[in-house]
Amino acid sequence: LASLSELQVGHFPSLQELNAAKNCIDRLHIPSFLFKLHVLDLRANRITKINKEDLDNLRDANTSNLSLILSHNSINSIDPGAFRFVTLQLLHLKGCFSHEDIMKASLNAISGLRVQKLLIGQYRNSPTKVHFKENLLEGLCGLEVEELTITGLHIRFTFTNTFFDCMENITSLRFIHTNLYQFSRESIASNMQKFELKNSAIVKTPFYIVSELKHLKELRITNNKRLTNIDYSLQTLDKLEFLDLSKNNIMMQSCCDESIPGKSLKHLNFSYNSYIGLRSFFLNMPHLLSLDLSHSKVDSVGQFPIFMTLYNLTYLDLSYTSCHFVIHCTFCGLFNLVELRVPHTTFAPDILSSVFQNLSSLRLLDMESCGLENLPNEMFGHLKRLQVLNLSKNKLMELPASVLLSLFALQHLNIRSNNIQGLSNDTIQVLSKSLEKVDLSDNPYDCSCTQEQFLMWVREMSIKNPNFSNHLECKTPEHLQGSLLRDVNLKCSWTLIYISMLLSVVFVFLLLLVYHFYLKNSFLYLCFCHRGYKKSATEKTYDAFVIHSSLDEEWVREELLPELEGGDPSFQLCVHYRNFEAGKLILENIFYNGICCSRNALVLLSPNFIESKWCSFEFRLALFWRFLEDECGIILILLEPIREDQLKHMYVLKKYLSSKTYLKWDKNDREKEVFWKRLRKALTQSRKVDAPL
Repeated sequence: LASLSELQVGHFPSLQELNAAKNCIDRLHIPSFLFKLHVLDLRANRITKINKEDLDNLRDANTSNLSLILSHNSINSIDPGAFRFVTLQLLHLKGCFSHEDIMKASLNAISGLRVQKLLIGQYRNSPTKVHFKENLLEGLCGLEVEELTITGLHIRFTFTNTFFDCMENITSLRFIHTNLYQFSRESIASNMQKFELKNSAIVKTPFYIVSELKHLKELRITNNKRLTNIDYSLQTLDKLEFLDLSKNNIMMQSCCDESIPGKSLKHLNFSYNSYIGLRSFFLNMPHLLSLDLSHSKVDSVGQFPIFMTLYNLTYLDLSYTSCHFVIHCTFCGLFNLVELRVPHTTFAPDILSSVFQNLSSLRLLDMESCGLENLPNEMFGHLKRLQVLNLSKNKLMELPASVLLSLFALQHLNIRSNNIQGLSNDTIQVLSKSLEKVDLSDNPYDCSCTQEQFLMWVREMSIKNPNFSNHLECKTPEHLQGSLLRDVNLKCSWTLIYISMLLSVVFVFLLLLVYHFYLKNSFLYLCFCHRGYKKSATEKTYDAFVIHSSLDEEWVREELLPELEGGDPSFQLCVHYRNFEAGKLILENIFYNGICCSRNALVLLSPNFIESKWCSFEFRLALFWRFLEDECGIILILLEPIREDQLKHMYVLKKYLSSKTYLKWDKNDREKEVFWKRLRKALTQSRKVDAPL
């Protein structure tokens, strides 16, 4: 692309960003159809000179929202007045000037430009160095610029007294990746509200300069690895709201009432420093909203209630501070705290049940790698609004449901990389209610039958979210080690029978209780039904009671009934939708009107049958009645193929199918004729047991 005029984008009226970087454009002529753009990226083209006539059409245009990026163009000259009366949101001139003299001349040439943000300087790894010199930035006096970023300048000495001469109206000044190591002492008349010094060579904080900026609201001095101490007080900056001193090597013996202004301060960041001694109680910081001490060595935290006066604090980060919390009132006073991060700290076991009781507004609690071995039931009892809880990389062996019951608002839970072997049924129920995300990965899970319910829940969750169980692997037993939990398919019925023969009398007694309350009660109930049957039933009304799923009713209506009831000889069938009496209990209809009054039970097997609890119940009831009275023959018809895994929870039916002959339905006309012939023969047998087919 040699010119922007070649672009055919006029028919895109809503276009806001155009990236034309790394082309062959050599003129800065911007066609009128690009005036509505918010971003025009022309970096790394071939623009070496900016002519005044190229920008004539911009002078009367509304381009106040346009960000013009010209970085990595080797600009040698700009016509004086080329940008006069041009209005931009951003002008990006990084890496455009090969020498400080060219930069100085170019800044003078763009006099008359109105721009919100101006970025000048070099790339950090550029082989060409631009050195700071006297009056280098004098061209700024002819610009209307609010925010200035200077990056990559090579500064041989300290700044001269002329450096700030043209910055009276600048509201934001940033120094990024310079070798600046010292500021000269000078008086500054400025309306500056933001000041940033990042990746420089300074060894002392330039507070004697910063303290002159009476209107300063935001101060960032970060990533200066040679900066080790704070020598000056900032108490004169009574409008300061944001102070970021992170990623230096500061060693501060006493923080923070004497050197840090707190009257208006809302955000304070001391993260990634060497040592911060907290010797005060933040008495002069009533409006502080966030405090970040992460990855810095601190003292007093957890030993004294130093946060007592921070009533408005909403964010507190103590990650990787190696704090050891020993007092119950560690977080007293933090009634409005929303987010608390304490990874890689430790807690005395006796304070866990009460240390968070004041944090009723907390939404996020991060306790990664805190060495937790167990969780007291009352630990989170007051955190009614907690939404995110991170307990990863601890030593927990279980997650009791009682710990989670009070967390009504919980949405995200992370317990990865603990020592948890499985979850109880109560815990599973709590986790299944309202949580949007649960991370259970990298725990040593036990995949034996004792965790059968947990394994089933994992499979169900994996169906809903395939990524849920990607890192859930078995640790034990040995033959399943490394297997994904979602793929484990246990045969727990046989295992329990084997265990019941070998374990103690107590376990045998439990099995007897199960027998007593389930099998024996079912048997006694059938005996009761049998007694009622003897009194009321005198003859068989139907040739067969049809046991089928309601989803297979169409086959019953269209195939079975017309063939058997309309044929010769005719058979009378009992089907629930036609022969059950209204007003009676379903159980009473199934037993008295169905099974007791029929010579046979006609069982229609299909995947729909397997999914139906009523079908399973009716089949078992027919088996019991056949056992008691030897009157009800059972004829099995396979309507549709059933997979082996679908029968795994219906052991009785699976066993019955393996030992009895059954009929198989086929839509082929010839096979149909054989099917109906065999079924009629079975129904005409005089014996009331399973007919040989």
